[in-house]
Amino acid sequence: MTRFTPAWRWRQTNRRLSVPMTRSQQLRRTVLASSIVLTIILAPWVGLSVARFVTEGWWLPVLIALPLGVAAIDFVTGIVHWACDRFGDASTPVVGPLLIRAFREHHVDPSKMVDHDWIETNGEPCVLTALALAALAVLASEVQSGLSAAAVTLVWTMAIVGAWANQVHKWTHMSRAPRLARFLQRARLALRPNEHACHHRAPHDSGYCISTGWMNPLLDGLGLWSWLERSLRRTT
Repeated sequence: MTRFTPAWRWRQTNRRLSVPMTRSQQLRRTVLASSIVLTIILAPWVGLSVARFVTEGWWLPVLIALPLGVAAIDFVTGIVHWACDRFGDASTPVVGPLLIRAFREHHVDPSKMVDHDWIETNGEPCVLTALALAALAVLASEVQSGLSAAAVTLVWTMAIVGAWANQVHKWTHMSRAPRLARFLQRARLALRPNEHACHHRAPHDSGYCISTGWMNPLLDGLGLWSWLERSLRRTT
C-alpha cells in the first residue's frame, strides 16, 4: 500500500556539512548552471517567433495563449508541490532525493531556501525549461496556423514562467524581497507572501501553487487536493 507522509510530520535527520564538493556534485552544478544560461538565451530567441506570430496576424491566438500558459504552469507547480508533500518520502527512488526531500525540508524550516544561491534555487526547473525551449526553437519556424502559434506560445509561456517558480517561491520567504520581486507581487504576476503563508499553517493542505498563485483560490475552493488524496488512497 502506498504511504502518504504529511510534510509536517517529516523531520530532518541529517545536517549538511561544509565539505568540498564531490565530482558528481560538481557535475550536477555545472549542468544546473548551463541550463540556466541556455534558458536565458533560448527564451528571447523563441520569443522572437512569438512576436512574428503577432505580426503575421495571429495576435488573437497569442493573446489567449499567454494568460492560459501562466495559469497552466501555476497549476503544474501546484500538482508537483502537492505530490511531493503528500506522497512518498525522501527515500523514494529518484524523485525522493531530487524533489521530495527539498519540499519536506522546506516545511521544517521555511526560511532555509533563502540561503540557496541562484544556481541551487533555479537550476533544476531550468533543466526542463531549456529542453522545452530548445524543442520550441526548432518547431516555431514551421508554424503555419493560428492554432500552432497558440500552442507554441502556450508552451513558451509555461516554460519561461515555470523556470523561475522556485525563485518566486523564495521571494515569499525573504524578509525584504528585491524591488523587482515586490513590483511583480503587487502586480499579481508573482506569488505574494501573505497568499503563500496559508500553506505553512496546519494542516498544510492549501496554497500549493507557487508561481503566480492565480490558481490557488480556485483549486482550494474546489477542494481539489483533498479529493485527489482520497482518490489515490482508494486506488492504492
